[in-house]
Amino acid sequence: MSWWLLLVLAVLTYASRAAGLALLPAPPKRLERLLARIPAPLFAGFVALSLVSPDRSAASVPVLGATAGALCVVPTRSFPIVLVGGMAGYAIASALT
Repeated sequence: MSWWLLLVLAVLTYASRAAGLALLPAPPKRLERLLARIPAPLFAGFVALSLVSPDRSAASVPVLGATAGALCVVPTRSFPIVLVGGMAGYAIASALT
């Protein structure tokens, strides 16, 4: 994956979310409470799947470093900061291996 493709995907992701926030009406309060509880378990599932390779062995050291870096900054509850923490963990683990 090239850096340009990653940048385009990031811009499309944030643009689609911003458009949804700006153009769609707010959900009912009951649905809003339900949706507020979904992201953490959903992302935890994605992380769990990425930590095990298809042959059921542990993931590579850089992937484990990315996970550790993201977990270090999770208490901030800021998705962009968690992404940066994960990227930093990946870069550090890649440099050390």
